[in-house]
Amino acid sequence: MAVLNELPGIKVTIEVNDVKAQEYNDEDGPAEDKNNRRATNRCFKYIESKDDSPFSVVYHLDNTYGQLSRYDALGIYLSIDGAQMDSCLWESARYPPGSPVWTHRVAGTRHTSAHSGMDSMRKFKFSKITTIDDAGKDRVARDIEDFKRIGLIKVYVYGCSVRENRPTHRSHRPTRDKDFEVAEKALKGRAVSHGTAYSDGGLIPQTSTVSVDFYPREPLAAFSFKYHALHKELVIPRSPTPEGINALSEAEIRRLAAERLEDINHHRRSPTLKREPRAVIKREFAEYYDLTEEPTKREWKKVRIDDKHEAIDLTDD
Repeated sequence: MAVLNELPGIKVTIEVNDVKAQEYNDEDGPAEDKNNRRATNRCFKYIESKDDSPFSVVYHLDNTYGQLSRYDALGIYLSIDGAQMDSCLWESARYPPGSPVWTHRVAGTRHTSAHSGMDSMRKFKFSKITTIDDAGKDRVARDIEDFKRIGLIKVYVYGCSVRENRPTHRSHRPTRDKDFEVAEKALKGRAVSHGTAYSDGGLIPQTSTVSVDFYPREPLAAFSFKYHALHKELVIPRSPTPEGINALSEAEIRRLAAERLEDINHHRRSPTLKREPRAVIKREFAEYYDLTEEPTKREWKKVRIDDKHEAIDLTDD
């Protein structure tokens, strides 16, 4: 959950497939963000995007201890891939200290429909980007402009006061699905894997609008979420693909089975194989003579040669 220490009562999360997305700190965010709106406080995160997965942006405003009561209202603006998608208003008079946490979920963008009193909803989803290598200069220049803000969700929070209510409803300009094929050179090494596309969300009731005055003019907070396949950026490690038996051919399975059987039979024929080195060492030491013992005395045979001389017989008995 993206939280700012300076504004602990305001939190923003992203849900993918109705599950809160795991967040990772974006260490490069502060240096890369130009902060054109001069937001006072900023937060930078990564989340993982997956092909054709729906996602929502969720706001949590907690005024339990009155930490947000110094503002008459808070205006929250959502921008995705550089285009404004939604805006909503939180009023402190409706949520005094001790009130439950206010939660607002934005699952898509609304547009005027042909049905009276109803808007059409276009739900957000991640769409895979494919790259081409042989694009001409004009295509590269066009893609640089079209894709320079792709892969970024931004939420701005303003302090404001309500000037007047308007009877008219609000909706945003119709969004069109992008062609997510881009020249490789246009990305300039950026780890971009997905953009935001839309699916049909049906009809929803129209809502009214209000006029507000900002104070201060700059956002109190800006929450930035880069989204892409995190394996591509090496933010999270890729799990190794298991090599199961289903991936082997029948011939490979038979070969492995034959080798295993031969190994088992070899062990059965040589049950003392592991003990053999120790037995050899024992026999080697048993064959050594102990030279510290006294030699056995032996009587030598004497042979008389003549009356005055004797000789020792060294021949075997």
